[in-house]
Amino acid sequence: MSNSDSTDFEAFITAEKGLSANTCIAYHQDLEQFFTFCTVHQKSHREADLRFLRSYLGHLKKQGHSSRTLARKVSALKQFFAFLMREDRSTGNPAELLTVLVKEKRLPKHLTEAEMVSLVTAPKGQTEGAIRDRAILELWYATGCRVTELVTLELSQFDFEQRVIKVKGKGNRERLIPVHEEAIKWCLRYRDVRHEWMRRWGLVDTDVFFLTSRGTVFTRQALWKMVRSYAKEAGIERPVWPHMIRHSFATQLLAHGADLRAVQELLGHRSITTTEVYTHLNIENLKSMQAKFHPRS
Repeated sequence: MSNSDSTDFEAFITAEKGLSANTCIAYHQDLEQFFTFCTVHQKSHREADLRFLRSYLGHLKKQGHSSRTLARKVSALKQFFAFLMREDRSTGNPAELLTVLVKEKRLPKHLTEAEMVSLVTAPKGQTEGAIRDRAILELWYATGCRVTELVTLELSQFDFEQRVIKVKGKGNRERLIPVHEEAIKWCLRYRDVRHEWMRRWGLVDTDVFFLTSRGTVFTRQALWKMVRSYAKEAGIERPVWPHMIRHSFATQLLAHGADLRAVQELLGHRSITTTEVYTHLNIENLKSMQAKFHPRS
């Protein structure tokens, strides 16, 4: 972004609002696209009104953008013009009444409780690799961590005595997540394996908890391959990908009566609306159960 308004806005959402790197990149690209539209129509972005923004939105629709993408672009504009007002660079927010109807809410795929137990217990034997993999799956299912949070987790983030971990999520926001005893037991067993690997490879300066047997960081790609492999061993025939474990964690907590706000805190969602999707998912499960078992269905 070339002008001072956009440069200052980017600094604001990065430093003060603490938005994730991916969100900042997306907003950057969205505003670049808007500025290009302004240039083509020989208009300054500060001169934009609601009518002009609606014509821009119509232009984006003709390009074939999905409603979800359009909603994000509108969000970028709303925050940008709100920033200009905050800095006394504009007298109003022309994007305030700009709306996009998101036609469908995609419900996250999840595993059943039986499938999750089969997946978590799939690593068999007492080999070093099996102990590590069991620790990963137990901790993952116990906490609902994001993939990145899991692979970057450090030993110093564990409090084994209190059975909690401190997780640094999106926007560097920290949260404490309790961990049940079974997951802690496997993580302690793996900690001994990890110590042996570090001794074996002469590592002294790494704090990352989950390592390969060669002493390197366990990557997202390795996690993906591991989940697919153990899902196959567990006899789960449908496609399984890593984020389904997080979805399963949230869905099953709510199914057993957990408070939505508590689940929001555990997942590290900034907004409760993000967590509410799991409520819709639970409703779908209830509908399915009712259709199957109710005598009048």
